Amino acid sequence: MTGVARSEWLFTKSEAVAPNGMVTSDPRPAEAGVEILREGGNALDAALATAFALGVTSPIGSGLGGIAGLVVWREGTASSFDGSTRAPLDARPAMFELVGGDARSGMYGWPAVKNDANVEGPLSVTVPGAVAAYELAHRRLGKLPWARLFEPAIRLARDGFVVDWYSTLVFGASAVRLHKNAEATRVYYREGGAPFRPATGFEPPDRLVQPDLARSLEAIARDGAKVFYRGDLGAAIADDVRRLGGILSREDFAAYEAGEPPPLTLHYRAHRVITLPGLTGGPTVARALGLLAREDLAKHRQLGAESLHRIAVAVRAAFAERLTSMADMPNTTHVNAVDRDRMCVSLTATLGGGFGSGVMIKGTGIVITNGTYWFDPRPGRPNSIAPGKRVLWAGAPTIVLRKGEPFLVCGAPGGRKIMSAVVQTIVNAVDYGDGPQSATSRPRIHDEGEKLQVDSRIPEDARAALAGMGHDVEVKVEDVLATNFARPGAIQIAGLELRGGVEGTKIGIALGY
Repeated sequence: MTGVARSEWLFTKSEAVAPNGMVTSDPRPAEAGVEILREGGNALDAALATAFALGVTSPIGSGLGGIAGLVVWREGTASSFDGSTRAPLDARPAMFELVGGDARSGMYGWPAVKNDANVEGPLSVTVPGAVAAYELAHRRLGKLPWARLFEPAIRLARDGFVVDWYSTLVFGASAVRLHKNAEATRVYYREGGAPFRPATGFEPPDRLVQPDLARSLEAIARDGAKVFYRGDLGAAIADDVRRLGGILSREDFAAYEAGEPPPLTLHYRAHRVITLPGLTGGPTVARALGLLAREDLAKHRQLGAESLHRIAVAVRAAFAERLTSMADMPNTTHVNAVDRDRMCVSLTATLGGGFGSGVMIKGTGIVITNGTYWFDPRPGRPNSIAPGKRVLWAGAPTIVLRKGEPFLVCGAPGGRKIMSAVVQTIVNAVDYGDGPQSATSRPRIHDEGEKLQVDSRIPEDARAALAGMGHDVEVKVEDVLATNFARPGAIQIAGLELRGGVEGTKIGIALGY
């Protein structure tokens, strides 16, 4: 409606500044990471402790049953670790029954499958990789004992925590899905099926207590990843999935190994950008930055139509290459960590869809990823499901160096929007000189080749100019729950100071000491 004035939300957060160490994440997990840093742990220790805690407090996006990728910079050397998922060894291209006709399902528009069996439930389950990747990274680069990193997560699971309004909103929005699984309903909801209550001032809040998850965390802390992949815990997961009608097996767990590929690196305006290689969001970020490197963005006004047009064209071209393989993870969590010695870690983890498959394994508190969703359910296609086949996911944890030294550590949750968010965070910091709070919180755009999605906070004159340039503009309103443009966080290394910022409209914190 034109010619009408209306009030608008104005979201903002302050920038955190500290000399010794910093973590960006959700609030309680970030506290876990800083606890580890203050005890003498390095940035990898802190990132892993934060990730384990996230699986307790934010199970919509990550956990022991999910996947992860991380990049690390330490003393002049870059490393990356791949904990992506594989299809079960018993998977077959024709394993799903199609609804038929023109029916489509989900964010990728695959032909619809009967009962959404490729999206949720036991047949959607694939092999989790996060635990293997975390242990491999810790074996290579960790400092504190492995078991110490689990202690904050175990406390949160065993003792519980008062849910906040965001958790109540997330569990309420996901109730239809999670109520299909008796174990998830028992753990995540009050008797009768309602979500736990946050502190409102009108009635006492509820605590989410997860004793089964605490015991699972304790087992991995004590016995390592082997108990998850080749021991009692992995056997319990595989057996329960089979009992429910899935095809994940003990052999799938025993055969799984995390990867340690060389990171993908590129140069962007005299900076070195380090990100994940392979079937991730890293190559798409690299392609978009490579195209933008040909443009002199700084001569165009930040968030003006000329700058946004060039970003949109580069992102669209990068996605045109990506979508020939087409598959990504939408619900994720992200952690950045930097320590006193300026070791840097950027870590992205996911369960796939919201709460992954929606299947919680009986007696473990673990929700499992739904990786079959990212395969084409039709046989004979390039991305058809096959035994042991890897998925393509959107994670793009990234570290930027300036003059050979760490400058920016960044990443985001948010499905395919992760990649455009990381690109624009880097552009804001490198081309326009933003600090991390502004770099992560400015309004953004996203373009995969159809419509140009534009944050409603971008002025109307700029949106009109973009339409005049030929873009099919679609205005999106970003609020406290919507992730139209992902949820980036960043830490900037500025001399003796660490400066941290997180997307201003969402839950999240930069915490330093």
